[in-house]
Amino acid sequence: MDNILAKSDVFIGEQKMIRKQAEKKSISHLNVLGKIIWSVATLFLLLSTSIMIVEGLSRFFFNVSYFWAEELVRFLMVWAFFLTLGIAGFRFYHIRTELLVQRLSAGMQKVTWLLAGVAGMLFSGILFYSSIFQVMRLHKMGMVSESNLEIPLWIVSLAVPIGGLALFMYYFMVVVYAWKGVDPFVSDEPEAGIDENVLNAVSKGAQL
Repeated sequence: MDNILAKSDVFIGEQKMIRKQAEKKSISHLNVLGKIIWSVATLFLLLSTSIMIVEGLSRFFFNVSYFWAEELVRFLMVWAFFLTLGIAGFRFYHIRTELLVQRLSAGMQKVTWLLAGVAGMLFSGILFYSSIFQVMRLHKMGMVSESNLEIPLWIVSLAVPIGGLALFMYYFMVVVYAWKGVDPFVSDEPEAGIDENVLNAVSKGAQL
């Protein structure tokens, strides 16, 4: 049993070392771009929230509603969502389930990581490819939004291919990490704010 635990510790240590080396070489130059995109998406979300609050207060106190408010909130939230698709993956914010995978052998775990990465690339590739034609069609037709803002709908739809491309880049890196035998879905560092007792319990459960 001690030998198994020792080998497991060595394997985990090797994973961390490989991940850190690969991360420095492959995605360190994306940090600045990622912070910019994250900031823009956060700004869009804050703007949409502010507009909703102003609209609600205006209806309650003055019985006045702005027709463009609901539309602008929807468009801002769409852009905020698609902008963060890929960045959320790189920051390990995507939901993951490991109950089955962590009990597989190292070889089978690598296979599941690769399959997940390839499936993600396929999905994001289809999303990007199909949305390009939608953007081109809306641009050609010159369609605008229903409110008096008259926002070109091709600008709104442009969020979809951008999000699809970012998601494709993330899953491409997932495949790269998985090919090197590194778990691409788990961060090396424990999440801030998690109780140490919980982390210890999870670690013991993974070793069973």
